Amino acid sequence: MALSLVVATGVNLRAVFGATPPLVPVISDDLSLSATTASLLTSVPILAMAACAPLGHALTSRLGTDRAMIALLAVAGIAELSRPVTGAAVPLVVSAGLIGGALGAISTLVPAFIAHHLPRRRGLATGVYSTSMALGVGLAAGTAQPITAHLGGWRVALGVWGVVALALAAGLTAVRAAGKGMPRDHGPQRRVPLPLREKRAWFVSAVHCVPMFLGFGVITWLPSHLAAHGVPAGVAALHLVGFQGVQLVSMLTLTPLTDRLPGRRAVFATVMITATLGLLLLTLDPHGLAWPGALLAGFGIGGASSLVLVLVQDESAAPRDATRLSSMAMSLSFTAGAAGPFLIGALSDLTGTLTWGFRLCLAVSTAGLLLPAGIRPARTA
Repeated sequence: MALSLVVATGVNLRAVFGATPPLVPVISDDLSLSATTASLLTSVPILAMAACAPLGHALTSRLGTDRAMIALLAVAGIAELSRPVTGAAVPLVVSAGLIGGALGAISTLVPAFIAHHLPRRRGLATGVYSTSMALGVGLAAGTAQPITAHLGGWRVALGVWGVVALALAAGLTAVRAAGKGMPRDHGPQRRVPLPLREKRAWFVSAVHCVPMFLGFGVITWLPSHLAAHGVPAGVAALHLVGFQGVQLVSMLTLTPLTDRLPGRRAVFATVMITATLGLLLLTLDPHGLAWPGALLAGFGIGGASSLVLVLVQDESAAPRDATRLSSMAMSLSFTAGAAGPFLIGALSDLTGTLTWGFRLCLAVSTAGLLLPAGIRPARTA
């Protein structure tokens, strides 16, 4: 049951980023949106996730992890269900911000949920969770057009995910009612601040920021980068599918290794080297080396993004520690994730080519090669 809830949560956390992009042309025509306004439908949720990540820690201090997740899922579900009655740009963007904020806060609670319910399978559960997030993007993107065409238009395609969020909230409520929820802390309740003065917290946050910056940056601009170097548009889109698909492989295969191997440095160094090599190929020859570059970069970035979730649990002695550390790391990494696409686009405007943006990604990934040296072995149970 716990693993099923982890999967459903992961799918729901990323669906908003899959459902919206395929529908941007239809939404823009229907609501007469400019390109700048339309871009807010994807950028605002990322920024809201960054801004509201600490909210998860604040709510769990008052309500407990389970109740905080239930409340946040209810907010996300209601905001998503409001979209079918949206008739203007402003409420649509506001609903995107509410959804992103709620999901950003929830994401900081998942490591503590896994640590409590699946303590002996943290690596496997984290890999499944990361994979489910990637599946959520693909599932939402793949169903957006059919729902729009056959079940009532783009508003229904966006709003249907509210039903999923509310169903997940009901599932968590049932777990609590069955007496299997996470126990509340007893005694005087004191809100523990974010670990802003702890060096290890800043290190963990830095490890989070690298794959988030690279992931959102490459997803946003890879097809355009390849098309600008002579790759047909349809083939460039397939490269993005390959980039996303190979992430599932790394997420499912690498994180379970952490259940058996206490050392983390070798695994994380492997994914960072792989990501850096892939980005190097995409920078040197985006046409001839597009496939190996996309697959290597996807494998490395996907693996790194799931391994950092294990790192949060390694660095935490208790679920509350995992929540406060995750809140800080997620807030900073979501900001990095929003900055990636923007900086690559800005460099393209300045230089007339996306190559400089991918050189920036290569530089960030190369700097990330230094991070494994600071990773400590897992805590002994």
